[in-house]
Amino acid sequence: MPRYRSILLILSCHLLMSCNTNNNLLTTMLERNIEATDLQPLCEQDEERLKKQFAILEAMPASSQTGHAASLDFLNQLDDFYIELGNSYSAMQLLSNVHPSSTLRSAASDCQKKLSNLNTDVSLSSPIYEQLNTITLESDDKNALRYQKKLLRSYIRSGVSQPAEKRKIIRQLQNEIAELGQLFSKNIRDDVRHITIQSADHLNGLPQDYIDKLDRNEQGQWLITTDYPSVFPFLRYAHSDQHRHAIYRQFLNRGYPANKTVLQDIITKRHQLATTLGYKSYAAYATETAMIENPENAAEFINKVNLLATPRAERDYAQLLDQLQQTQANALTVGNWQKSFLEQQVKKQHYQFDSKAIRQYFPYQQVKNGVFDLVGELFELKIVDWQTPVWDSSVTAHQLQTQQGESLGYFYLDMHPREGKYKHAAHFGIQTGVANKQLPISALICNFPGADQSVNEAGQANDLGLMEHSQVETFLHEFGHLLHSLIGGHQPWSGLSGIATERDFVEAPSQLLEQWVWDYDSLQRFAINANGKAIPKSLVDKMVAARDFGVGTHIRNQMFYAALSLNYYSIAPESLDLKQILIQLQNQYSPFDYMEDTHFFANFGHLFGYSARYYTYMWSEVIAADLFSEFEQQGLMNKTLAKRYRDQVLAPGGSQDAAKLVENFLGRPFNYQAFNEQLNAE
Repeated sequence: MPRYRSILLILSCHLLMSCNTNNNLLTTMLERNIEATDLQPLCEQDEERLKKQFAILEAMPASSQTGHAASLDFLNQLDDFYIELGNSYSAMQLLSNVHPSSTLRSAASDCQKKLSNLNTDVSLSSPIYEQLNTITLESDDKNALRYQKKLLRSYIRSGVSQPAEKRKIIRQLQNEIAELGQLFSKNIRDDVRHITIQSADHLNGLPQDYIDKLDRNEQGQWLITTDYPSVFPFLRYAHSDQHRHAIYRQFLNRGYPANKTVLQDIITKRHQLATTLGYKSYAAYATETAMIENPENAAEFINKVNLLATPRAERDYAQLLDQLQQTQANALTVGNWQKSFLEQQVKKQHYQFDSKAIRQYFPYQQVKNGVFDLVGELFELKIVDWQTPVWDSSVTAHQLQTQQGESLGYFYLDMHPREGKYKHAAHFGIQTGVANKQLPISALICNFPGADQSVNEAGQANDLGLMEHSQVETFLHEFGHLLHSLIGGHQPWSGLSGIATERDFVEAPSQLLEQWVWDYDSLQRFAINANGKAIPKSLVDKMVAARDFGVGTHIRNQMFYAALSLNYYSIAPESLDLKQILIQLQNQYSPFDYMEDTHFFANFGHLFGYSARYYTYMWSEVIAADLFSEFEQQGLMNKTLAKRYRDQVLAPGGSQDAAKLVENFLGRPFNYQAFNEQLNAE
């Protein structure tokens, strides 16, 4: 028997608590030298097994599911099927984005497509829908009733009640959209561009550890790539305006021209799907189940926030332009490629804060340990090592526990860049936790420095992995998603567990946790340089004082992105000119002009994942600001308050409406007051 044959068991139950599996099977699945040829037939077998389970569910007569006990039994069987399908799909999604082998990533992607197609078939199953609509649950079982209601709404939104011919069209569209989405992401991930630096003078301003890690070509020229760890420090620190302009142009053109057609097809097919289902646009379809409810409310929100931010943005922009004119006297506008660099210069001159000076206090390993300690103390949790195989030697694995040692879930950290890996920062749910069935498992996928864990003869790390403060903030942001997924992953139904809340709420817990990275008492726990010196309070004070500079321009830029995603999915595809709409909306919302001959829409990955809902980030930020106001008043390390937040916002998962969770914690509905105060802080 092939040594990878047992992977099938993992794909089908993947650490289900009811599965009799062992660590050797998991080791096999995650072994780094796994071959694509081994994965493909196993995926096919797993797909066939799931199809058989699906057929059994469809064959159950609806009349047999009446009565509370029988209804619960059917709902449990259906949920078990969703759990197994979700486990398989999530495992393939993860491997397709992170595995070191390109052939295996491709094989996992192919498997992901098949499982996605099966999910489409399930969502359009009339027999299952009829059974769900027939079952009778007792009124006091609120979780089961909520789950039933959620499933029924999902089936209706999938088109199950449409005539057979329309269901056929919907099935085809859903499958095509899923494949196009994978292609859109792959084109962005694989399109790594670069510029060459011929003279060391053009590296002026860059940190020496950054320069030391740059690759060179055969001519000895330095290579600056569009990968995040390369491009963002260059844009922030490099004195050469010419080369910042050049790399930013390359950055904005990733995925082009291939993704122009792909995105147009995605938008067109999503519009066809929405109109087939009876909606006027895909934006109307996408926002229907969100807190914001409809695209009109989303547009109103975008314009309201843009208006609130405009006075601050105008002041920020004027200061940036003044800074630019110190070296370019005739400059009339500030370009997006100049924004990050000029912000650092303003902060250095006006706030005496140099972001390069703070990097020494953020070596990756210390940041990781510091985040673990901070979260552990605040929420009264423990994080311990998890002895399990990983897909790359740089990946670490951990278990989240209560202080009493009860396991809340597991997670992986894949935090450093490598060829072919997912380029951004994200939380990947691997396994949704369900009470008495399986524990939640997640992975954080980031691209921070510090991949080299080797040490020199003196026992010192060869690569300290010095992080930007913004990267530490990103670490906490993604860890907020992780906590939500693991702490909330103990509801009785998969569709109510973890981060199964409204889509425009899921960013709020992560944006809330970001706030601790600005607190001196929190930072001094782990912000320690190579000489053992903790970060000075005076430096943190300068950083906090400089924090709000640029917030106005940042928010208006975010509103440009939000308006872009909303408009792309609101306009009839035949009237949509991707580039023209981008230029129009950038002129309307962003403080920064469009850069000629660039194609940001081709690499704006959220245009697929979030579709029309990119406003989510700012919507969640408004909620997060309101939540954080409680900690500001009662103390950032107030364990009583943190426990209330954990119990009332995180732990319920999707068992209640997000607005209700927030109201339970605040004692009132959320409002804009805290957000507006932050925006207008002097």
